[in-house]
Amino acid sequence: MEINAFIQEFEASIEGLEAGSVTPETKFQELDQWDSLAVLTTIAMADAAFEVELTANEILACRTIRDLADLVEKKRKGE
Repeated sequence: MEINAFIQEFEASIEGLEAGSVTPETKFQELDQWDSLAVLTTIAMADAAFEVELTANEILACRTIRDLADLVEKKRKGE
């Protein structure tokens, strides 16, 4: 999975995020739009777009968008 594909899905799923506003180094938990609903939305996005089940704790253990994308990729590969 390419990081840009993940970023596009992430930006589209989080209400209020504009396309192009997130980079791999973005600390997503520091975004103004990040709240408990964003966690649930991210879980749903990972399932729908990448067929990966994430938990809230796994998401919250990540710091950057790259960390989150790496987690999704790792789970896609069954690691």
